[in-house]
Amino acid sequence: MATPGPVITRVAEGTAEHPRNGGAVLLDRKDGSFLLFHMMAYSSDLQLVAGDDAPHDIVRLESFDGGDTWQNQQMVIAREPGETATYSPTFCRLKNGKLMFRYERLHHFVKDEPWRLSSYAVFTEDECETFSDPVIIVDNSPHLCGSQGDIRQLSTGRIIIPTCYMEGDALQDDGEGLAPSNTSKAGAVYSDDDGQTWQVCDGFIYLPMRGAMEPKIEELKDGRLLMVMRTQLGSVFQSFSEDGGSTWSNAQTTGLQSPESCPGLIRIPQTGDLMLIWNDSPYRPKFDHYGIRSPLAVAISKDDGRTWLPSKNIEHDPEWEFTNPTAIVTQDGTMMILYEASKYQSLVPPGALGRTRMHLHLARVHIDWLYE
Repeated sequence: MATPGPVITRVAEGTAEHPRNGGAVLLDRKDGSFLLFHMMAYSSDLQLVAGDDAPHDIVRLESFDGGDTWQNQQMVIAREPGETATYSPTFCRLKNGKLMFRYERLHHFVKDEPWRLSSYAVFTEDECETFSDPVIIVDNSPHLCGSQGDIRQLSTGRIIIPTCYMEGDALQDDGEGLAPSNTSKAGAVYSDDDGQTWQVCDGFIYLPMRGAMEPKIEELKDGRLLMVMRTQLGSVFQSFSEDGGSTWSNAQTTGLQSPESCPGLIRIPQTGDLMLIWNDSPYRPKFDHYGIRSPLAVAISKDDGRTWLPSKNIEHDPEWEFTNPTAIVTQDGTMMILYEASKYQSLVPPGALGRTRMHLHLARVHIDWLYE
């Protein structure tokens, strides 16, 4: 009998008050319930009311029925006075038994000016009911920022966070609204003392145009690290590190077609295979973000990323954008993928993303479906 396909749940609705819900991560708690942290935007007078420059706070939700329903919304990390947003919640279970939670504060995000951002780690031993005092990862930087939903502790014990080094101003006015104008180099920050102190990698990855964006990292079976990244070059690109993330190889294409959009990368615990989540759609150089961000697809690699099996669609509607995926696989083999969904404002070239209502979706499917 065939395994049922993905079940899609709208966890949080984009509304006039909260036009964007995204940047989300899931925690599979020890008692069988789920904890979800996500960025919640507030309406503002900005032209892109649900854009990256909108005010955001980080909130949490709980599910006690496997993800069917979500409740008990609480504020987790709120903006300080004068700040633009709190950003990029991320979890990692450490070998010492603690749970690490990382987040960012976007202190300043204004047109034609460099941004200023700080990143922090806090620790919990009671499944996020209480947290330690914050440890600074990045302090008031005009350049460094993390990547959503991605921390790994390596076999060596090193904790690594994929990171972007941003050059130039964050926003410019292109006559139709505010658009990014900076260039991104991909790299990592890491800790060898369970997250108490942090170092920045020695070498970053450069690519043309807007560069190497939103990197994701997994450790390979031979101890090397694989990084995949968003680009404006028509495919998901990859790079490797042989020294635990301190330096990285020149990036090359995976051969997997993609518009400019964020990928996700995890290892499936039950099989040891890698799973890539991305928009498997054609490169369109004259279209907004170089193509349609649909479908949201997954593919499996049984050989640590050298080759990928044919992709399967999680959600597909050419009038919609599906973006910024994060994923976990539960102990019973259920793959749970969080991502943002919004209807395109225009599909007439050059097109326009919809940024007035961005919903948070959750897709659930058993990993057996991936292999059928």
